[in-house]
Amino acid sequence: MTLLATRTAVRLVRFTPETSRATEMLDAMQRAAGRSGVDLISARSSTVAPWLLLWGPGAPDRLAPMRQQLAAGGHVIALDLAYWQRETKVRVSIDAAHPQAWVLRRDWPTSRFDRAGVAVRDRWNPTGPVIVAGLGRKARVQYGEAAVLAWESDMIRACATRWPMRPVHYRRKQADAPLPLGASLASDAPIEQVLDGASLVITWHSNVAVDAIRLGVPVVCRDGAAAAVYPAGLDTADPAPIPVALRDRFLANLAWFQWAPSEASACWAWLQEVLACES
Repeated sequence: MTLLATRTAVRLVRFTPETSRATEMLDAMQRAAGRSGVDLISARSSTVAPWLLLWGPGAPDRLAPMRQQLAAGGHVIALDLAYWQRETKVRVSIDAAHPQAWVLRRDWPTSRFDRAGVAVRDRWNPTGPVIVAGLGRKARVQYGEAAVLAWESDMIRACATRWPMRPVHYRRKQADAPLPLGASLASDAPIEQVLDGASLVITWHSNVAVDAIRLGVPVVCRDGAAAAVYPAGLDTADPAPIPVALRDRFLANLAWFQWAPSEASACWAWLQEVLACES
């Protein structure tokens, strides 16, 4: 991977309040920009930049600037919490909150995933419970509380009809999230324990879907990275894990959409290399 000789103009938009994780990564990207062939443009400038950089694409106030940037033919670089190594790395997506449209466009080296030391296991039980992973507060506001609850309730009813002997456990993102009818609360144990022995994970777009892929549990999801390899609804066949080769490729590629603040220069180089193929 080589850094392009041409410079890239990027508009950096920051929102307040800003979490410590957002500040750390955005500051690192800002410090690394100049030496990485990137010209950062203030959000106050009237100059139109080919790229927009921001944190937290799921927040409702990010929607308008993202849509404006895409409508103008530019790209959005959206940062948020990572799928794994969440204490040290940040998710980097392109043109959306999650990279499902990009993660399988090409094959990246497996080295980043290999170095991560993330556990990949087979914990699927085809007759085990169904886990429904709920959305966080911001996402429920973005999509509409009623719409999310209606979709989750429809999926729970479909599971009860199809597999009446399988319990459905609901994993809340926040304690005040509503519990859909027909589901019981899942344990608040670590997610690997909750998913151990599950038959299926259902979610609008929770990162739990990526954990399920790591653990060999099939997924139904409307959005999010896992939508690159799993359907948005229950089809006629019983859900089953994706082939091992596809799982391994998905995880290896997804590792390239996660970067630490200390890797900001390499992240800029990777983004330039990826998006050069789109121009």
